[in-house]
Amino acid sequence: MGKLVCTVELDKVKGVTVKVENADAQITQTLVMDGESITLTVAGSAETSTVVQKQDSVTITCKDFTVDATGTLTLKSKDASSWTSQATLQLESTQDMTVTSKAKLTQSATSDMKLSSNTNVGVEAGSQLDLKGMQTSLTASTGENKVEGMTLKMSGKTQAELSSAMTKVAAQGKLGLESSGVAELKGSLTNVSGSVVKLG
Repeated sequence: MGKLVCTVELDKVKGVTVKVENADAQITQTLVMDGESITLTVAGSAETSTVVQKQDSVTITCKDFTVDATGTLTLKSKDASSWTSQATLQLESTQDMTVTSKAKLTQSATSDMKLSSNTNVGVEAGSQLDLKGMQTSLTASTGENKVEGMTLKMSGKTQAELSSAMTKVAAQGKLGLESSGVAELKGSLTNVSGSVVKLG
């Protein structure tokens, strides 16, 4: 690195300006204290970064911004907070991660959304739980697929199908099978039995 050119300017109106020029690297560092704000600027041949501190705000403008804490990092806001990325935003933790809201929590995406875990996933609501889509699928790849409730209702606006290698419908009390149109009961072997059987 060659010689640096350092200047200090004192002005009763403009305040104090400290400037360091590195001609070989084409970098100029400037510190300006004008009585209302402190502005630190580092200008190079390709990029410029600035830090502006006022009595009620601090603004940092740069290409890359890194905060590296070897201990705990705490970010706290008394009023509303906003975090926006115009590219990819990634949140990652090597241990447990918790996202908590003491009021309403909303998550949305204009494209695909995926929630996955290598072990268990639990979705629980204190009152009503709604799952809705233009087309839905619920699949258990190896184990039991269980739907349970005090009252169970399944309906299709055009068609409903229930099929498997073996199908059983059982009721502890009354069992009703009813059709407003044609009803068919068909099998290679059909058994109808009971202590009392009425047909017709």
